[in-house]
Amino acid sequence: MYKIRNLSLSFDGHEAVRSASFDIPRGARLGLVGESGCGKSITALALLGMAPASARVSGSIEIDGQEMAAAPERLWRSYRARKVAMVFQEPLSALNPLKRVGDIIAEPMRLHLRLDRRAARARARDLLVEVGIPDPEARLDQYPHQLSGGQRQRVLIAAALSCDPQLLVADEPTTALDAHVAGRILDLLKRLSETRDMALVFISHDLEAVARVTEEMLVMYGGDIVERGPTAQLLADPRHPYTKGLIEARPRLDALTLRADGAPRPRLASIPGSVPALADLPKGCRFAGRCPIERPACAGLRPAVSVLGPGQRQVRCLAPLLPAKVPA
Repeated sequence: MYKIRNLSLSFDGHEAVRSASFDIPRGARLGLVGESGCGKSITALALLGMAPASARVSGSIEIDGQEMAAAPERLWRSYRARKVAMVFQEPLSALNPLKRVGDIIAEPMRLHLRLDRRAARARARDLLVEVGIPDPEARLDQYPHQLSGGQRQRVLIAAALSCDPQLLVADEPTTALDAHVAGRILDLLKRLSETRDMALVFISHDLEAVARVTEEMLVMYGGDIVERGPTAQLLADPRHPYTKGLIEARPRLDALTLRADGAPRPRLASIPGSVPALADLPKGCRFAGRCPIERPACAGLRPAVSVLGPGQRQVRCLAPLLPAKVPA
């Protein structure tokens, strides 16, 4: 069980993550979404004790009752792989090109579980079977460059699973894959979470992918968690204007298809402006300056978190959007 309380990360006095609080129970599947620069990946790195050395970390990161926010690297090393592991965005960069696949997967087991070479190789083969790689015995002796992109991502997942972590963090794991392979990787991650009773934090720009994999969703902007709740509810009825903007900006088939009658296609919605630099973030609501319903107080006053009805929906906004109207 992960308990995050008032977690903040700052660089040169500028907060990249601002007092984030959330729980990750065992077996839960949590989505973390937002534009680039919103604080998703740095939050994920903090969950593994891998925040940059230049970052000032405050708040609490509790893992099974052990406080880890200020833990020494020695203790974090004993937790990584066994308690928490990570699947990175680009497998070709994350996998050691000089090592064979079998050695890459076996290394964490030999280090943390003290397995001998033969036992670690046998376990590595079983993991390749579990993640769906054909002819696993042959793959063990190949190098990463000899595999396809989807196979490399599966190898990275197998290596992350090698020591049976309680939490798997997947940071944009399908970005470099085509749609068909990406869908299979998403289904694999969901299945592994269910069969292993393993928590999953899934970071993505792709709301369709988040809907496919997760049960709960956190929306981040400018280092703040601006909305959270059950994934299906949040996507169907967003209450923060930023969440609503993200959902409306999703590409639609009717906006991409040529009209036979020559009529203009509907324009793809967008959120005006861009995420400001860390030193230029507003002191109040981080979304001030881009928000379509902004009030004069928004730029200087940080909104409190409001709890919206059943399901523990939460939104950080001075004037949350009204519930969506459901047709009679």
